[in-house]
Formats: sequence, structure tokens, C-alpha cells
Amino acid sequence: MEGRRQRLIDDVRSAIAVKLTRQDILDTAIHLIDDFSPNFDWSGFYMMDGNQLVVASYIGPETPHTVIPLNSGICGAAASQKRSVVVDDVQSDPRFLACSISTRSEIVVPLMDGDRVLGEIDIDSNTPSFFTDDDRVMLEAVAAIVVTRLKEIGV
Repeated sequence: MEGRRQRLIDDVRSAIAVKLTRQDILDTAIHLIDDFSPNFDWSGFYMMDGNQLVVASYIGPETPHTVIPLNSGICGAAASQKRSVVVDDVQSDPRFLACSISTRSEIVVPLMDGDRVLGEIDIDSNTPSFFTDDDRVMLEAVAAIVVTRLKEIGV
């Protein structure tokens, strides 16, 4: 993996290792993720609460979608399918729930604990077709680190 992406993974691992609450872990990780690219225009964690996703920490414009039912939107699809989803053109995807009219592409990476979805990383970009397979691999590695740390603190 390219050095800059590996550095983000390593930075998240070391920064959250000393955090003791779920909120501190998510806040620290999302700041590092958001700082990775100026084209990450909305970066956040949604966490599972029953059969819905609830925004837990984010950076970017306020979102009207603080609670998303499973099978609703791209976030709900990623959680339901238990796999990452990359959408190059959100305006052509009927699942898209617009947080901002300027959003053009989105990546959603589930936080997986075995077969159970704990939550997800959701990133929007105002640039069409912005997210690459390398971004997906990087964010899946970050998601695994976050899950490991959440389990260590008993979440």
C-alpha cells in the first residue's frame, strides 16, 4: 500500500490506542480520516442501534440524516450487505440520501465484528468518481483497527 495510506492506518492505530471511550475513539479516528484528503467533504461514523444507523461522530456540514434505517440509502445498503460500497455518481444512484446537494461520490465501509456490523465509516466527496480501490482498502484497514479497539474497551 502506498506510503501515505499506510501512514493513515498507522496513525489511527497509535492515536486510538490510548482512548478509553467509544466517543473518543470515533472522534479521534474521524479527524485523522478527514484530514487525509481535502476532497473528503463529509466524513463520519454511523453506529448500529437496533435496526438503524445513528450518526456518532462526523466532520462536515450538518446532516439531516442522523438516523438511517437498514436498507435505506447507501449507508443502509452497506450495513445490510455487510460490504463496502463505492458510488462514483451519487446522483445516478436511487439509494442516495443527500446530505448536501454538492455531493458527487460516496464510500461507505462497514465496521465488521465477524459477521456483525457495529457501524460504518461514511465519506462523501464533492468530486465525481473520487474514491479508488486503494481508498477502499485503506478504509477497510482503518475500520478493522477501530473495531479491534472498540472490542478492547468492551463496546
